[in-house]
Amino acid sequence: MWFSRNVNLPSSIPERIQYARSQGGWHRRGLLFVSLFAFVSSAFAQSKPTNSAASDIQMSQLRVGFSQINIATRDILPMGGYGTYVLKTPRLSSEGIHDPLYASAVVIESAQGQLAALVSLDAVGLSGTQIERIEKAVRESVDSKIEIIISATHTHHSPDTLGLWGSIPRTGRDSRYSAQLETATVQAVREAFAKREKAKVSSRVGRHANDSSAARNSFDVNDDFLWLGFYGLEDGQLLGTFTQWSAHPTVLGMENNALSSDYIGAYRETLSQKLARVPHVYVNGALGKVYPLIPKADDPTLIADLFPNGSHDPDVKDGYRIVSTVGARLADAVLSSPEVSMPDFASSGINVCHVPVKFPVDNFLFKLAGELKAVETRIKHGEIATRVTAISVGPLVFTSIPGEAFPKVIRKIDPSVYAGRRPVWMGLGQEWLGYFVDPDDYKNSELKYWTGLSVFKNAEGILLEGESKALQSKDCRSFDDEIEF
Repeated sequence: MWFSRNVNLPSSIPERIQYARSQGGWHRRGLLFVSLFAFVSSAFAQSKPTNSAASDIQMSQLRVGFSQINIATRDILPMGGYGTYVLKTPRLSSEGIHDPLYASAVVIESAQGQLAALVSLDAVGLSGTQIERIEKAVRESVDSKIEIIISATHTHHSPDTLGLWGSIPRTGRDSRYSAQLETATVQAVREAFAKREKAKVSSRVGRHANDSSAARNSFDVNDDFLWLGFYGLEDGQLLGTFTQWSAHPTVLGMENNALSSDYIGAYRETLSQKLARVPHVYVNGALGKVYPLIPKADDPTLIADLFPNGSHDPDVKDGYRIVSTVGARLADAVLSSPEVSMPDFASSGINVCHVPVKFPVDNFLFKLAGELKAVETRIKHGEIATRVTAISVGPLVFTSIPGEAFPKVIRKIDPSVYAGRRPVWMGLGQEWLGYFVDPDDYKNSELKYWTGLSVFKNAEGILLEGESKALQSKDCRSFDDEIEF
């Protein structure tokens, strides 16, 4: 190179030009060129708008829309979450609605016109077959190029949408409710798409204690949160929020038969009261064996039930005050963290990668449910075919987990694959395949419940390979390819 040796240049541009004149040959010409280029660049920079104005110009092409549709039903249906298909609990069917169950959607359009939808359902989980039907309908009715991740919050106080909580040989999944859920989800994305407007984004990050916080091994801890606020560019009004934290929605316990999104409903209601009554989208991350901290009934700081007009199961007693407190405490933790502008959100476009993965099935529960057609399944030749999806938007990469992964499993991913982005895990995304556990956990008798709901003993390695590929955009397939996979 013509300009390769190390020199100590003067700090000011005029001094650099004077220094260059004292040099000879190509070195002199190179220094003059660099100095003059720096001078022109400096002059141009002085004519640019301020950082704040530049951010607004950069963000002016970002468009965002939100929607939330209530998917709670007064039909009496089997509830999902507690026990298993072969190990029934005393819990039977739903009895009224304590708080809404939502199909929530945020649609993001980049400056380049790329579309992505992030969807969260207050449901115990959905099969990949159900999710693909929804995606296909969205592409037909909204936009053929839109990319989607559909996840479930995993509330244990919702109808059985998987079919695993029926009574042998019958499924627990109600076909009528499933159809209504799918229709409502498509409608939520369609409405969010129609409501797109120019927006700017800010974030809050921090930690809020759950029962993993005190774990001795830091790999088991998963208590950090991410909050995104989307504001109208012209009027500054809040359009909606997106939150990712991790904890099972099981505060109310199996005694509760009233439909509820558990602490998530209280969290959203608190944000509505303290920010604005707009859609507040919540997703769970790697929530395998992660639960909220539950205050005792005699805790003097318990707040009143945030849904006093909802149905109340008499067996729950103080549970509705407790679950409201858990959700409100999470909201307070989020809102007490600093809010920081994200001017680079969606400025570099949206990158999407779907990676197909196959899991051998050695779990008796999955085999039985599949053979009895209690669940919609893709078990073929002893394997379940599904996929992992990564949607990269600026400094974030929203990534699906097809089930409930133990935090230490996800932490085995090589950090270099994130390429400087923050992963936003969407648990029970694109599929529910039970728990993803460390193979060594099968040796621990205390984890028998969780290993008993894992599709395959060595599923961890297959999952991590798929996640790593998606995060690096390797071996990507389109959605249309995936339908035929």
